[in-house]
Amino acid sequence: MRFVVGASSGGHVNELLVLLRAGKEMWPFAPSAYVTTMTISAKAFESEGCPVVVLGEADRKKLFGIFKVVINAWRAARDLRPDVVVTTGSAPLALFCFCARIRGAKIIWIDSVAQVDKMSLSGRLIKPFTSLCFVQWPDLVAKNPGTVYAGELY
Repeated sequence: MRFVVGASSGGHVNELLVLLRAGKEMWPFAPSAYVTTMTISAKAFESEGCPVVVLGEADRKKLFGIFKVVINAWRAARDLRPDVVVTTGSAPLALFCFCARIRGAKIIWIDSVAQVDKMSLSGRLIKPFTSLCFVQWPDLVAKNPGTVYAGELY
C-alpha cells in the first residue's frame, strides 16, 4: 500500500502533523511519502524518514505558478504511484490529488479548520474526486452534502 500524505506550508502542515502523530497507532499504514509546497515545510516531514516531494506554490493570485505545480504534481503522482492520499489541502495539493486520482488513487481531503463559514475553494473543486471529504465544523456538512464532520484536528 502506497500511502502518501501532503499539506501546504504553515497551518496545513501543522494540522497534518497533529493528525499523524495523535493517531499514529490508528493508521493502518505508515506514510510512504510526503508532498508539500515549500522546502521549509519539507523539513518538517524529513524527520519521518520517507521521501518528500516539493510541488511549489501557486494560487489564484499566482496563475503562472500553476503550470509549474501541475507539471510537478503529475510527476509526483507518476513517481510515487499512491494508492491513498490524505491531505489537509491547498491549491497545489488539490492539483496533486487530481493527478493521483486520475492514476487510480483514493483521495481523503481534510478541509482546513480555518474554513469556518464555507469550504475552501480547493476543497470545493476536489470534492467530487474524493473518496472521503472531511470538514472541521459541523455546520459545514449541511452546506456541503457528501462531506463528513468528525471533529477538529486542533
